Amino acid sequence: MEIRFFGAARGVTGSCHMLCVNGRQVLLDCGLFQGRRNESYQRNANFHFDASKVDAVIQSHAHIDHSGKLPMLVREGFHGTIHATHGTRDLCTILLHDCAHILSKDAEFLNKKRMRNKVRGSRKGNAPPTNAEVMPLYLDEDVDETLSRFLSHRYGEWFAVLDGVRARFHEAGHILGSAWVEVEATEDGEMRRIVFTGDYGRSGLPLLRDPEPFVQADIIISESTYGGKTHPGFADMQQELADAVKRLVARGRGRLLIPAFAVGRTQNILYELGRVFESGAAPKVPVIVDSPLATAATSIVKNYCRYYDDEALEQLECIDGRAQSLCPGVRFTESVGESKLLNSHPGPMIVLSASGMMETGRILHHLANWIGSPNTELLVVGFQAEHTLGRRLAEGAKEVSILGEHYQVGARLTTMDGFSAHADQQDLLRALKPLAKHAKILFLVHGEDGQRRPLSKNLKQAGFERIEEPVEQQAFRI
Repeated sequence: MEIRFFGAARGVTGSCHMLCVNGRQVLLDCGLFQGRRNESYQRNANFHFDASKVDAVIQSHAHIDHSGKLPMLVREGFHGTIHATHGTRDLCTILLHDCAHILSKDAEFLNKKRMRNKVRGSRKGNAPPTNAEVMPLYLDEDVDETLSRFLSHRYGEWFAVLDGVRARFHEAGHILGSAWVEVEATEDGEMRRIVFTGDYGRSGLPLLRDPEPFVQADIIISESTYGGKTHPGFADMQQELADAVKRLVARGRGRLLIPAFAVGRTQNILYELGRVFESGAAPKVPVIVDSPLATAATSIVKNYCRYYDDEALEQLECIDGRAQSLCPGVRFTESVGESKLLNSHPGPMIVLSASGMMETGRILHHLANWIGSPNTELLVVGFQAEHTLGRRLAEGAKEVSILGEHYQVGARLTTMDGFSAHADQQDLLRALKPLAKHAKILFLVHGEDGQRRPLSKNLKQAGFERIEEPVEQQAFRI
């Protein structure tokens, strides 16, 4: 029996781990590497394994860094089943189609850049580049074929993956439908219990139920996104959000721009803004969600009241299992024209727009129009990966490039870590410590060095005898 690591190894994107049992192959997630456009394309262009030999996929949740290469897997010959929760399957329906659109645009951009560089090289007398035309990693029809391979399961329900392999999903409390995975794999008469955390959530996260505790396991594959950090409490988060709204009202014009992941983060913020307004912690101001993907995701989230925690069920009006609104008075734009009209409105207004790391989407146009204004506050509420525009802004850049143009940063920037849907160091230690005596190997993935290494040190002190921090394409006998 063997585990191989093909993504999110000493980094936070492209989650993809392979379990090899009885000569068969099962993927735990199949995610897209995200970062700088050209680097991302190069890293995503190959699997480093034969897709046609993969027998099944167990999908922890819908975020693109965990699911975004599923259509490419199908395109390259995968014919098996993709196991997921009902919520994950529904969210993948919109996320993967959106991703196909973005990948087509990225390919178009890279080809234009390639042609521009070729022309410039010829003018200077240099040899023209020989690299071939960039093709999208997959198309909409690949997404449709992928979605037909999904098989949905309830939390806590055992399901057969392959002969000798069964699994079940447990609530991870990260986004709608997110799960940590319990796998029982038997080879040569010996059973191994494997726990894959996926992205493990936080207790008390707005809207969703708390994550379930892990079961005892022989092998653990754990995320470490915030393994070296402690998040502020939710009471602090609510106050910081209310304070940002009050600063907006005090200016009397301008915007509170909130770049937010379309799935999970947008819905959490809407819910918390509703609580801020209803409690009187800050005056009501117009709230606009300017992201077609976030609009579609919010509609899906509203259909899953059965996944909400008790506090949300008390706060929100649910009729026939559907929430009527996460934030009273919120408006969703429907067209590019409506999005452009927002620029002519003096404010004050709150605009939530994707993407959360400010690399694609309508948020770039809002930043281009408003990043230079002192009447703008940019509220950074999510993890910003290396080499993204969001990371540069969060680190205090005074000048940034947006859509090929350079802009001076005149807006106020506020970072709020409290909205993170990832467990922090204390959450992970609390969840993993009880497993130390039984576990034979703990693999730490999905974390940059500054987060993963402190967690590893603390887990060793907690009693884990063997902790591995795999690199990409590394294999381990288990």
